[in-house]
Amino acid sequence: MRPLLVTLLIISLAFIGNAFAVPKVAQERVALRQEEGISPVIPSPVARIVALEFKGLLSDAIFSRVMTYYGGKLIKEEELSDEEWDWFYKSIDLATDLDPYFLDPYYLGAMNLPWAKKVKEVNTLLEKALSYRSWDWSIPFYLGFNQFYFLHDNEKAASYLMEASRRPGSSSLLPALAARLSYKGRKTENAVIFLQEIIKKTEDETIRKSYEERLNALKKILFLERAVTAYEERFGKRPLKLDDLVRDGAIREIPIDPYGGEFYIDADGTIKTTSDLVHKKG
Repeated sequence: MRPLLVTLLIISLAFIGNAFAVPKVAQERVALRQEEGISPVIPSPVARIVALEFKGLLSDAIFSRVMTYYGGKLIKEEELSDEEWDWFYKSIDLATDLDPYFLDPYYLGAMNLPWAKKVKEVNTLLEKALSYRSWDWSIPFYLGFNQFYFLHDNEKAASYLMEASRRPGSSSLLPALAARLSYKGRKTENAVIFLQEIIKKTEDETIRKSYEERLNALKKILFLERAVTAYEERFGKRPLKLDDLVRDGAIREIPIDPYGGEFYIDADGTIKTTSDLVHKKG
């Protein structure tokens, strides 16, 4: 495969005559399909100098090169090597350095890099998108998913999903999911505050009632969490069960779970419910 710098020069020359730009790019795609291997990715500062005022077009060309190469691998049913995945990431990173608002490279990376065990790399890529594409709810959503599924960090996942839910066009399911993960990440108070703010902005009656039910349950969990802390401060030990709180006067009664379950103290000391904050069918 010809070095990427040669490709950049070809594109730059094509700028001189717009009539030749599209044919040149098409020729590059055909050539790439016929060639093997990958070329070094030039540093972003160099690419910016070469691109001059055509950074957007160069970004398109680099992304097209990645798509064509990756597509060829898929057609041949060949797995990418670690070196190829590294090139894949660096190329997308360069494309988004040249045009940080360009969604397609972010999307391609989000859909493929985590499964290639490049979670750290794709999160770095998405963090770049987070500030530039400040209106796009899908960026924090992908970050939240990666934190939850690949890194098993409920707290960070909840934080990103909360950000996603605040952005226009996001799913109405995100606030409830974010609150749930925040609770599981032992940040119940954050979940309560978050849902309170979301409810104020929710006009749909059905959705608002769903949020209010979740908020009701989380407030009761927060109440019990604080009661356990107060009990421990008073007696110097943690209660083994919620009945201990009632017996020793920490609370008057155990609140009722609106989802139909029963609250309890888990082995790890957290407050949980047998409903898992989900209505049981039947």
